[in-house]
Amino acid sequence: MGTALVEPAAVKRPRYVKRAAQAAGAGLASVAVSTLATWLVLDSSACRNAPDYGCLGFAVLWLYVLPFLNFLLAWPALRLLRVRPAWLTALIGTGIGWYLVRNIKTLQWFPGGAQYVQPALCVAAFALAAWITQPHRPLWPRAVVALALALLMPLDSLATTQHVQSGQDSELARAHIPLLGPQLPAGYHLNGVGTNRSTAEGEATFYYRISPDSLSGADTMDELRQEIQVTVGPLQPGFTPPSHCAALTSVYPVPSPACNPVAPGVWRWSKYDYVEYFTRVKNTVAVIQARTPPVSDTVLRKLAGTMSVRTPSYFTGG
Repeated sequence: MGTALVEPAAVKRPRYVKRAAQAAGAGLASVAVSTLATWLVLDSSACRNAPDYGCLGFAVLWLYVLPFLNFLLAWPALRLLRVRPAWLTALIGTGIGWYLVRNIKTLQWFPGGAQYVQPALCVAAFALAAWITQPHRPLWPRAVVALALALLMPLDSLATTQHVQSGQDSELARAHIPLLGPQLPAGYHLNGVGTNRSTAEGEATFYYRISPDSLSGADTMDELRQEIQVTVGPLQPGFTPPSHCAALTSVYPVPSPACNPVAPGVWRWSKYDYVEYFTRVKNTVAVIQARTPPVSDTVLRKLAGTMSVRTPSYFTGG
């Protein structure tokens, strides 16, 4: 009587599935114990009564201890489940889980991202590590997985940027203010876009900065003086230039300095090196503030004279 042939792939596939499931179980146990240890450490009296930065210092240090703890917990668990090589599977699983949790910012979009999605990714990382370390497998599938993991960071960065820009566009649209923006001179860019309610009547305004391209970040007073502040909001009753040029102010009683007309719908006021330009477009006013020097008065006048209504993407780069 002949013996029935068994398809090798049918035998190997359940074995690989079992191996991945066992590794995921070890990862789940490691994550559960690590989560419990984290709660015990942060809730301890030593953490609560720590000097200087208090529990924050413990929390920051614990973030770097946690992957080593996961590795030390997963290694014996994998050996117990006979997932070999246990040390390499534990190392790769811990590394992939740490990489995903620390670098993939889009996780914050998911409801309960920190509470549920991150631990689930750590568990899945151990299943992936078991697949990577299984013996007698070709190298090219592992290379494809490594490439996919490497591409996650730039793709995540792109998705995060688009998400932030979309959020800023929605924020500006909700302000219900004509978005006045200038024609930027060469060598300048927009940043620091936002909205608030800063006028005396509590009306919405939006603001942004115009910075020279040579300025990567304003950290010192000299660098701050190179930036141009712009605030845009609805026309206030106290703004009747040139005799009264108080615009978008939360000060009460409202000051009423005089200002000089420099172009149709544009006025200038200055005190020492502090200069303000006011541009009115229908029922909206843009206030441009800067120090001269270092900012050129010619640049300020050009900005004030080219104010017009723009789309939200003009300010957010979308």
